[in-house]
Amino acid sequence: MLQVQVIQPIQQQPKRLRVAAYARVSTKSNEQLHSMSVQTEYYEDLIQKNPNWEFVGVYADEGISGTSIKHRAELNRLMEDCRAGMIDRILVKSASRMARNTVDLLTLVRELKSIGVTVQFEKEQFDTDSATGEMMLSMMCAIAQEESLSISKNMKWGIRKKMQAGTYVNCATPFGYRQQDHQLVLEKDEAAVVRLVFEKYLSGVGIAEIARYLNENHPKEGGWWYTSAVRFMLHNEAYKGDTLHQKHCTTDTLPFMAYHNEGQFPKYCAYKSHVAIVSDEDFDKVQQLLKTKQMSVPNAAPRVFTKKIYCAECGTVFAQASRANGAVAWGCRKHLNKSSLCPVKSVYETELCRAFLYMYNKLQANRARIFRPMVDSLLQLKSQQEHQNTARESIYAEIQRLAKQNHNLERIHAQGYIEDTQYIERKTLMEQQLDEKRVQLSRTSISRNVEQTLKSTRQIEKILDSGPPVTYFDEHTFTEMVKKVSVSNTAIEFELINGMKLSEERTEK
Repeated sequence: MLQVQVIQPIQQQPKRLRVAAYARVSTKSNEQLHSMSVQTEYYEDLIQKNPNWEFVGVYADEGISGTSIKHRAELNRLMEDCRAGMIDRILVKSASRMARNTVDLLTLVRELKSIGVTVQFEKEQFDTDSATGEMMLSMMCAIAQEESLSISKNMKWGIRKKMQAGTYVNCATPFGYRQQDHQLVLEKDEAAVVRLVFEKYLSGVGIAEIARYLNENHPKEGGWWYTSAVRFMLHNEAYKGDTLHQKHCTTDTLPFMAYHNEGQFPKYCAYKSHVAIVSDEDFDKVQQLLKTKQMSVPNAAPRVFTKKIYCAECGTVFAQASRANGAVAWGCRKHLNKSSLCPVKSVYETELCRAFLYMYNKLQANRARIFRPMVDSLLQLKSQQEHQNTARESIYAEIQRLAKQNHNLERIHAQGYIEDTQYIERKTLMEQQLDEKRVQLSRTSISRNVEQTLKSTRQIEKILDSGPPVTYFDEHTFTEMVKKVSVSNTAIEFELINGMKLSEERTEK
């Protein structure tokens, strides 16, 4: 009789899961920060005690609302690490900790599932690896979203009732005051600065000159006095002892966004709610003077260089600064407030126009030598990217297939349809394949800017081909071609809409 010897497979232990945790608290109060530290310690201990888990880290956002994922740096870092194949499983206290917005949460979880990362929500006692995971998640998230909206509406109602009764205390304290027993009391040194600002403005000193004087004689702790801060101070009714509530509102739906209240909701003014710094007469005179000066401005429309010019030294945006001879100049806001803050001197608008003309005409004369090889390179890069995108989509599809197979394997093993030895062997093989695909995915970088750069370059080419060399500054051409202007004491650099940077030497220094 034929003898058959059974050779048992080598039992390999499944690879340890790389596990991370995510935590979030909505405010930076002592109680919630303590809760954050407790959560962090709990997850570190939980993950490190499990012999089948490898601790990756705890990602924690402090003092950030869960109604939007836009400004949550740690959550975005967690997602980047998952995309790079560094994490297999995420632990979260509850669905509302990750997101209160149903659409945001489902988008996050579906993306994580597509790259083979599972999420476990402890409070709801389910994870996305289960067959009913997404259905349960949708229900829980919808409940969390409605709860957030209900809390928001109740808080707004309560705040408005307090405003009507005159008992609401704003958390923002104006310069010149401090909070004491939920009341605004004078901060003597700061209040003296406020009186000085109102006196100087009434005596005819301009806002920019006041800001410069304050930076030199009354420097602000941890910052500078900008013209916008001085203008806001002159408009603030708090300095005559009144408090105007609900100048801003938030939307009633997610994501919550703030906007100016321009008559959509009532405003509540509490007269003489605290000690005044300036008299009603002086405050009213200042408001009339501000209104008169605003009406006398000849050019109400924004100029072509507004928010286009930046300081090459400190990165501050330039502001318009008219000279005594009537010439228009543009200067670094820091330098205008206090010259020692930034060494870059102001530039006349005529010099900016002349530098643009020189740059434009040089570029037009050499457009064939510059743009033809550039467009060819971009087209080649676009072709490579399309091929790369196809390969990346193929890797994504393979990861999804392997993740689904892995899920099915765990399910049939849990139901007893497969022996432990077979389960371990197949599980180890799948995990190896998943790791290989994740490494491939992380190495396949994507540049989404090639198409836009090619489009912008062709747009510049079209402008340059439209006519002969220019002899006068055309605002439309400048706006169509230039994205940003950087000014130093020696050069004016133009950054075009396709990312090209071209410099012209400054002639007036």
